[in-house]
Amino acid sequence: MSSFASRTMQKLYSARLLAEHLNALEQQDELVRSAFRMAHTEAVLFQMQGALQSLLYEIAETARLPQGEWLTIKDLQQAADKHERCLPQLNILLELQNDSFSWLNQFQKRYQSCWLPERQSTDKDVHVAAQTANLISTAPEEVSEIEQLKLWLTNMQALVNDLRQTMQEF
Repeated sequence: MSSFASRTMQKLYSARLLAEHLNALEQQDELVRSAFRMAHTEAVLFQMQGALQSLLYEIAETARLPQGEWLTIKDLQQAADKHERCLPQLNILLELQNDSFSWLNQFQKRYQSCWLPERQSTDKDVHVAAQTANLISTAPEEVSEIEQLKLWLTNMQALVNDLRQTMQEF
């Protein structure tokens, strides 16, 4: 196993451990509960982002691309194009990234939100919320953030396993 593959697995393992600590949220004192949730949630997101970036290096290594710095899927795609390499794994990642309903797209939006200040609700937001509060919801209950993180982790692990199988075929 390459060092990048090992690093990908380490990052996913760390994210899984941190996500499990979120189950202990109710055991935390009310004064620190919010900070505990935010710290652990962001830590899980950072570990997952690290796993994604390590996966990019893993793909590049398998394709025998010269060393470079790939922070995003598009960075690696540009490097592959420059060196005239076809990386089907990138097509899968790009498709997931561009699909606004995919887990990868949702994960990346949530990761980016870690870098932005929390938005203060405006009077208009309060008015719209009051109007929609009287409507009967037909959608299933929203998945908790903890469950969402665990689902993203499961999906990322499955993606890594699938991409590794396709990388072995080439």
